[in-house]
Amino acid sequence: MYSARRRILAVVFSVVPFFSGRAAFPQAANFIHHPADPLPLAALPLGRGACFGEARSAGPVAPAANAGLDSTCDTPAVKMPSVSPCNPGGLAQSGCYPPGDLAQENLQALGKTGQKILPGRERVLEILQSENACSAWFREKDSNPAAAFRTLSFEIDRQGEEFVQESQGAGGMKIVRNPYVARVFQADGSYATVTINAKGAFFTRAASVVEVKAEGGPRTMRGARTLRVGPYTGNSLHAQVLALLHEFGHLVDLLPADGGDQEAKSVQNTAEVLRFCRAEIESKAGRGALSAMR
Repeated sequence: MYSARRRILAVVFSVVPFFSGRAAFPQAANFIHHPADPLPLAALPLGRGACFGEARSAGPVAPAANAGLDSTCDTPAVKMPSVSPCNPGGLAQSGCYPPGDLAQENLQALGKTGQKILPGRERVLEILQSENACSAWFREKDSNPAAAFRTLSFEIDRQGEEFVQESQGAGGMKIVRNPYVARVFQADGSYATVTINAKGAFFTRAASVVEVKAEGGPRTMRGARTLRVGPYTGNSLHAQVLALLHEFGHLVDLLPADGGDQEAKSVQNTAEVLRFCRAEIESKAGRGALSAMR
């Protein structure tokens, strides 16, 4: 996966070196996201005109346009500060109420492709909400990682890269670059957008291979190749969960930026996610819970 500092796009590719005809298969996923500012609470005017609903209601009721001194309210409205909405990690604080799952609505709106993201998203939420080595690792940067992950929205790049590219490197080394998986902005935090390549390993098991010649000229097709995210085959739940956790690691600045995959940083970051989260990614209990939800 590739990530970049804020305002610089981070793209996830898989780069595979080949030596003496034998291939190694390090995999990585790329992430880019766009900041999404939380909507501030509107400042409510002071006076008898502003009324609030009962304690069980979802939130404050906006005053009617003609509300005034003849309002039936017995108490004046409280002026709410025009700051960010309730912190998703502290919904129990006064004046806060649980928001709807906007990301789930967002995925529903993306149609069948969005539906394919839901199982991976739900599994990541299960992991981050539970006590385990993976969630403890993420809590090093965010005290409530599940709440932060829940705020993320998703976009599908339907025009993304679709071919595996083979080229010759120094010393005759063969370099293979898979289509990017996903992308985000480094350290963008909550309310970010994750862009996922519709033709990458998140949704696809294999892709056509093209040979890219250093001297230029027409590309040569070389059959097809299996796509992977780390050790997992593309379009599998394990691959999707690993990709989302890797991306989230960049968003909370737990993983260093790996834009351009210099010095194989993307592969190293994927290995770091697996070091803390592999057991949860492959948990049979998690798979059973997901099956029950479907």
